[in-house]
Amino acid sequence: MAAVHRVLIQGGGIGGLTLAAALGQRGIEVDVVEASGPDAVLGVGLSQPNNALTALDEIGVRDACLEVGFPFEPLAIWNPAGVQVAAIPPADGRYGKPSNNAIGRPVYNRILRDAAEKAGARIRTGATVWDMTEDADGVEVELATWTGKRTPPVRDLGADSNRYDLVVGFDGLHSRIREHLFGDRYTPEYTGSACWRITMPRPADLTHIAFAISGPAKAVLTPISDAQMYFGLVTPEPGNPRFDPADFVRLAKERMQGFSGRIGEMRDSITEDSYVSYSPLYHVTVREAWFRGRIAIAGDAAHTAPPHMAQGAAMAVEDAVTLAAALDEQQTLDRALDAWFQRRRDRALFVADMSLALLKQESGGDTLTPDETELLKLGIPGAQARIAQEAY
Repeated sequence: MAAVHRVLIQGGGIGGLTLAAALGQRGIEVDVVEASGPDAVLGVGLSQPNNALTALDEIGVRDACLEVGFPFEPLAIWNPAGVQVAAIPPADGRYGKPSNNAIGRPVYNRILRDAAEKAGARIRTGATVWDMTEDADGVEVELATWTGKRTPPVRDLGADSNRYDLVVGFDGLHSRIREHLFGDRYTPEYTGSACWRITMPRPADLTHIAFAISGPAKAVLTPISDAQMYFGLVTPEPGNPRFDPADFVRLAKERMQGFSGRIGEMRDSITEDSYVSYSPLYHVTVREAWFRGRIAIAGDAAHTAPPHMAQGAAMAVEDAVTLAAALDEQQTLDRALDAWFQRRRDRALFVADMSLALLKQESGGDTLTPDETELLKLGIPGAQARIAQEAY
């Protein structure tokens, strides 16, 4: 018998929807609340490494992702002019081919949402957890309509009650559920860098991810479909400035001036009508148990990773399918949550720590800790090999 029968998930992103599908497929009743509106999908595109694809296969969506995404094998290293100077072959491991699939974020979210709803999950957008009261038998949850500020609680989810056996926060970097559990002990820290992302037509010869560095700027060029790619640019942004979105195109192109050749051509193709997103990069890492009683956090709420290993979303997917399995297999909630945390902790924290170390290294390395310096001895190939060889 499963350890839970009714679960509330705060957060309708990649991790939350994966968990909703995985629980629903096991016959567990699931409600999902997401603060954003129904069409507000943050992000442009991302990579699905083969460990993520394997986890997604557990909820039956691997093939759907491959069908609309762009599978690829090696990672290319380019010079600032866009000439390939090296390649990182895929690490041999337990997860098979393809080693990577890149996909647009909106279509990925739609695939996961369809899977969750097909499994019976109820999804409500524009709502968030307002308050929780826990006792020995469950958690009573008050909800609030989300308008960008706190509003009176909304008590009806379309279900018989707002009482749950478990509440899981897949609610990201600025997690309200994490704040409920830990107060201000784990607050996001700005890394000093930010990421610009632009969707554009894919050149026919861009058939895998390519990385290029020019001074302090790192470009990541990712095909996400037969027709589209995204241009990601990580740059130092001291002081965490706030920019007017109307200036994003101009500011992004200014920061790309160190690139030339084919990368310069991509830069010059960006117009005022191009969609450009800007995201300051933060990190937060919870090293103690990710749960208290009947409330838990997962994904970015527990272990945010900069994009330098392309594994942040993959870790959220792994968190989700392993949590669903633990809740289904264990007889009690305490045992399920503890078994899940013990299974996930080292792997997820390795990705978070390695990703942050890589960001610091590319920013000059002045703030690296001794532990981070030791981690960097693995290099990207060594880190990829560890992920590929370990079971999630």
